[in-house]
Amino acid sequence: MTGHDLYKRTLSLLGYMNTDTVTPEGDNLLKRLPDILEQICLDLKIPKIKRLSDNIEANDIECEALCYGVAMMLALVEGDGAKNEIFTKIYNSKRASALSKVEKIQDKLPTTT
Repeated sequence: MTGHDLYKRTLSLLGYMNTDTVTPEGDNLLKRLPDILEQICLDLKIPKIKRLSDNIEANDIECEALCYGVAMMLALVEGDGAKNEIFTKIYNSKRASALSKVEKIQDKLPTTT
């Protein structure tokens, strides 16, 4: 999945895309997508992408969580409280699944003997 694929999927989830045509709301959100995508990638511990044409290095569960996380943030940016609330609940659930395999890493100084 590329950044553009994710964007189209997210717009479809939000209802800002009619078949293959992006509505004016969707066009305005494209400018904000890179920052939002980076923020959600950091939250999910997924490597960020430099361009929207790049492939996202994530498994299916992480990509699903990423879509809902981006939808949550875009709804917030648009001031759509009802959709934001719905996507926040879904994202939190998907996020828990995506992060279930992440282990805690402890930083330790090496010991010398």
